[in-house]
Amino acid sequence: MAPRRVWGYRLLFVVLACTVLFFALLPFGPGEGGVPGPELTVCLIFAWVLRRPDYVPLWLMVPLLLLDDALLMRPLGLWTLIVLLMSEWLRRRVDHTESLPFWNEVALVSGCIVAAFAAYHLSLALLLAQTPPLGGQALHALATIVFYPPVVIFSQLLGVRRLQPGELDTLGARA
Repeated sequence: MAPRRVWGYRLLFVVLACTVLFFALLPFGPGEGGVPGPELTVCLIFAWVLRRPDYVPLWLMVPLLLLDDALLMRPLGLWTLIVLLMSEWLRRRVDHTESLPFWNEVALVSGCIVAAFAAYHLSLALLLAQTPPLGGQALHALATIVFYPPVVIFSQLLGVRRLQPGELDTLGARA
């Protein structure tokens, strides 16, 4: 069983994700032709998965992302699946990314964000669903990439830091 600290960070993650969703639902939208906001939940997931994967397990991400899909009126499960695949791909590379400089990490995550938005757009097109304008999707991805470094800094202020070399996570394995 994971110690109280891990459960505290998991609860903090849920609170942060629900807060982001709450503000996404408020009528502060960009309006017609405005710049779309970032996917802060995705930034939060990627930042925490690369630092402490035990704080953001798969079973915790799925209900939060499905709730996002349902309340933001996206195709149910499509964005969830794409974000889960990207986060698991990043989770497998934690050992390789711990020695990378910060801006290389940002480049890696930026590639994941671009791939996620491209996969989402392509999936909607293949399913013959109505796709959002490609320019709007590109701006949405760019906003998400721009907000990734501040989310990382905010996460570090909350105490979510990388494991040191030789340190084990709460499950007794290298993160």
